Amino acid sequence: MKDKKKILWFFILSIVPLILMLLLRLSGITDRLENSLIDFRHQYFNPNHKFSDKIILIDFDESTFDVLGNNRDYGRWPWKRSSYQPLLDVIAAGAPSLILFDIMFFEISNTDEGLKGDHALGEITERMGIISHSVQFRYNELEKKEEEAILASIPNKLRELSIKVENPEKLNLKKYNILQYPIDEIISRSNHLHSVTYDPDSDGIARRVSPIFNFDNIILPALSLKAFDSIKKIQSIKGKSNELEIQMEDSSIESIPLENGKMRLHYYSQEEMETIPRYPVAQLIETYQFLAGKEGASLKIDPSIFTGKVVIIGTSAAATHDDKITPYGNRPGFLLHSVAISNLLQKHFLKLSPMWFNVVLLLITIPTCVFFSFFFQQMALRVFVPAAIFFGYSALALFAFKLDIHLPLAAFWTAYPIAFLGSLGYLSFTEGAERRKYSKVLSNMVDPSIVSEALNDLEALKKGGEKEITAFFSDVAGFSTISEQLSSADLAALLNEYLGAMTIILKHNHGTLDKYIGDAVVGIFGAPIHRDDHFLESAKASLEMIAKLKELKVYWSENNLYCKDAQDMDVRIGLNTGMAKVGFMGTDALASYTMMGDTVNLAARLEAAGKDYGVNILISEFTNEKIKDKMFTRKLDIVRVKGKNEPVQLFELIAIKGEESDARKQSTAIYEEAFSCYLKQEWDKAIEVFKESEKARGSKDKAAEMLIDRCMYYKNSPPGDGWDGVFTRKHK
Repeated sequence: MKDKKKILWFFILSIVPLILMLLLRLSGITDRLENSLIDFRHQYFNPNHKFSDKIILIDFDESTFDVLGNNRDYGRWPWKRSSYQPLLDVIAAGAPSLILFDIMFFEISNTDEGLKGDHALGEITERMGIISHSVQFRYNELEKKEEEAILASIPNKLRELSIKVENPEKLNLKKYNILQYPIDEIISRSNHLHSVTYDPDSDGIARRVSPIFNFDNIILPALSLKAFDSIKKIQSIKGKSNELEIQMEDSSIESIPLENGKMRLHYYSQEEMETIPRYPVAQLIETYQFLAGKEGASLKIDPSIFTGKVVIIGTSAAATHDDKITPYGNRPGFLLHSVAISNLLQKHFLKLSPMWFNVVLLLITIPTCVFFSFFFQQMALRVFVPAAIFFGYSALALFAFKLDIHLPLAAFWTAYPIAFLGSLGYLSFTEGAERRKYSKVLSNMVDPSIVSEALNDLEALKKGGEKEITAFFSDVAGFSTISEQLSSADLAALLNEYLGAMTIILKHNHGTLDKYIGDAVVGIFGAPIHRDDHFLESAKASLEMIAKLKELKVYWSENNLYCKDAQDMDVRIGLNTGMAKVGFMGTDALASYTMMGDTVNLAARLEAAGKDYGVNILISEFTNEKIKDKMFTRKLDIVRVKGKNEPVQLFELIAIKGEESDARKQSTAIYEEAFSCYLKQEWDKAIEVFKESEKARGSKDKAAEMLIDRCMYYKNSPPGDGWDGVFTRKHK
């Protein structure tokens, strides 16, 4: 009854934090907290990437207005549009890749002098051809007539400059019904447009930017994507549900990860952002005056610094009101654009973990925390293990951020402590007094450390442990055909004789019999008793089994026992070395020592694959690496077995080194030479050498014949330059 109550509370304390997290997730609280924690990581665990050297900022800063504020040619903000000509001339003299305005020219000037300035800026835009102007997308609640009027007023030039995007509907782009754009004097002469639309997160902090914007099928790039295009030369853009796929003119493809149609800004360190090349407009004006021969002016900026760069003209002066909130506080808007450009140019993207990872994390860590607190007696396991999980994962998440990997923290930092403290609270009320009473009694009777150690060993034995072993699988080829020809008595006699002989060899070589499966023998080398050379012992046992079976077949033939198929019986063996779970598994009343894991599964697959290659003993590269100094083996193939993603090299175990025949030694060398040709896609040469290996062997070689067939297939259907030589088995 007590155990049932404890199990019930285990489930309650495991489920309640998960339900709480679901509610917080639905309310958006965990998302906001996670964003704040990402800001924290940007500030204190920044990857410290270097900012791109392709970006230069031109700044209407406070010093510019201090110097030029009383100059009648320039004046206070906003500048006359005719006044941009000196600034643009200096930049253009350096042959930049593109000049991008983070300043908007949406309104026609209301004076004759202003109209001349509008015309002058339009002429400069047309003459230079490398100036990109700003547009802005907005959404307001409008009546249908108002929306129709806006659509009717859109100039054709905007539609001409719209970019093509395949599958834009997959990007989950925000809907806009208002588009603001430069005055006709400017837009009619423009070759480039970009959007400076800004949509902060709900807390007002700039964490994401949209790379493209759509209004009535007019798709325009953000300033950052436009700058990226000027450097990298975009050929085509394709929308996907969580990324923007971009193909360049050189046919290379880059993917921009998106969150609901937006790219997350991966901020650089404060120190790095402070060192972005950033020049006050006043210095460019004085440089222009110097180049024009004005007395007293000096060359403040060499125009050559702009060569091949993207130049952003923006503002940081307080009067311009273009500050944005970042994880580092208020920063000028054009800094956000420059961060996005640098992210794109250098592929500095934060790899966000998917939602399922957060779910799996909580589903694993919370029950684990409660389980250790509930069902272990030692304080080290009850408290320190859950605490180690908490601090260990937290440290991992902070370290991963320095590698541009985001591991979620908000839900974990909220739910995990609730589960941990809830568990300790329950145990304090229900078990504290009883534990103290029994601890006092037992401490007077037995050394508590001895009892504790014994119990720990018992629990470990029940749960099993992880250790390196060599898994052994053997099976009789065609045993079903043999069994159909024998009576029950003869079949039992045959199995007993065969399995008895094989088991004696297994145990003689320090192997552990796991189980019989009909005619199959499953064994473990290296557990439960540790053996340093378990891999060599498994190889030696396998060779002895093949030799013993030959003796048995001679005996059966000479005495006309069983049937002809039994007298010709053959066996296949698979060996694989690696980590596996081993221990007593079952119930308290009935348990057996066994093994589980990928190492075991691969050994079973190798035994089955031996049929395809016509070999008696097929081993993995992991076993071969351990025994190659003592055993003679032949590299057969590189395959991806059913149920596994990673390829594995296959080897045939032939003999103890020095005991192989000259023919086998020669044919093996030739076969491996042929396999090398096969990997190089030299099909004709490989076929010829495989045939030579079979000839040197002096008998048929099923492995060589199979590789010859495969070469002939690939000769007609080449696998391509990216082929890694791996053959995927479709069956076990």
